[in-house]
Amino acid sequence: MKLYQLLQTLTAYELNRFNKFLYSPYHNEDVNLCRLFEKLSPHFKNAEDELPSQREIWNAVLPKQKFTPLKFARLHSDLLKKLEDFVVVDNLKKNESRKLKGILAYYTEKKLGRHYPEAAKVARKKLEASQYRDGEYYLQLYRLEAHHNSFLELQNQRSTEKNLLQTIEALDAFYLINKLNYLAAILHYKKFLSLEAEVKMAAEILEHLKQNNYQHIPALGIQYRVVLSLIEPNDENHFYELNALLTKHYLLFPKPYARNLFAFAINFCIRRINFGDLKFVNELFAIYKQMLKAELLMDEEGMLSQFDYKNIVTVGLRVGDAKWTERFIQEYKSRIPKAERQNAYTFNLSKLYFYLGKFDKVLPLLQDVEYSDIFYQLDSKTTLIKTYYELGEYLPLMALKESFRILLRRKKLISEQGKSNYMNFMRFTMKLYRVDVKNQKKFNDLKNRITASTNVADKGWLLEKLAELST
Repeated sequence: MKLYQLLQTLTAYELNRFNKFLYSPYHNEDVNLCRLFEKLSPHFKNAEDELPSQREIWNAVLPKQKFTPLKFARLHSDLLKKLEDFVVVDNLKKNESRKLKGILAYYTEKKLGRHYPEAAKVARKKLEASQYRDGEYYLQLYRLEAHHNSFLELQNQRSTEKNLLQTIEALDAFYLINKLNYLAAILHYKKFLSLEAEVKMAAEILEHLKQNNYQHIPALGIQYRVVLSLIEPNDENHFYELNALLTKHYLLFPKPYARNLFAFAINFCIRRINFGDLKFVNELFAIYKQMLKAELLMDEEGMLSQFDYKNIVTVGLRVGDAKWTERFIQEYKSRIPKAERQNAYTFNLSKLYFYLGKFDKVLPLLQDVEYSDIFYQLDSKTTLIKTYYELGEYLPLMALKESFRILLRRKKLISEQGKSNYMNFMRFTMKLYRVDVKNQKKFNDLKNRITASTNVADKGWLLEKLAELST
């Protein structure tokens, strides 16, 4: 039921406020809705309490009337409408700048010009006090300028100061930032979805930004370079300019917005790494460390995704900073959501021990990992294969090869490219295990095939093992 789903999203404080809202005659005159909420609210304040039955609810609200499903549904529907009204009013009360703009609009509409200047001054001061300078800021600035322009027009004075340029500049900033934001999203999703429609005016906007200086609007400069990094992915300068601007200005944006901008820089690094440009491993590591320091990877409750946890461990080990990575694994364990915590910790600890060459500690840990996610399964299987190789355990290696082959065949979530990559990894690992290094021709042939292969998982490890066999 929609009402119950919406009530579940409210905190205990918000539930109490909604109760006051219902008892206000201005907002609600139906006492039955107050009774209905009183019966329901204990369940939502304490989720462990069982929701009352329909009959219990009805008897608490309308004990003298006969129960009918239609009336019961209508009662809930009416309470839902009041709850939606409350959400709107409550959000408006929290948004001081929106309230002030509403007052400005009222003064302008009612031609109460003498009250307008002081209210406008307060509204502008509130807006400027905000630390953020994202698209929303420029939208609010545009609205303030537009109200001011309407006020000046109503004064009927032959003044040259009509606030038109300021209004247009704020509108342009809002439009350009958001246009680039959506253009970047389309360019990103084009890799996964069928999005062939041309974005109107995209070329003209990019040419305009190329010819004009908007250094005073960091959000615009950042979004512009995000788009350029997607259009021209081989030009490293776009990444370095984007990264420099983000490092300097990320505090100008709400955390979710800043996190999304950093994601484009992260994806650029990953693309370059996948093409063999390994200097971007260090760039990626630096970005992750900066985001950790700024708490940008955490959700609203301060928790870190198990996938970000895993990615950071992988990159930390790849740059060779095992000490930092070990501290990270231990320090951020408690920041993983409880349901995934032990699994993520155990898996990433096994990755650390593998890197350190403590192979005897890897196997027991991986046996404790619960494979609820397909990508954990794949990564764990490859780590096990490498561990058996390092330990010289041929029989377990052969058995694992067969179970891995069956997994790849059955799992539909794995792309055909991914299946090919993992199958090639297994095939090359087995050939490495069996190759006779004294037979130079066969060894060189295997080396050339691995080196030339473009679709193989964990190619770096395979090349490392080749180098060891060469010596």
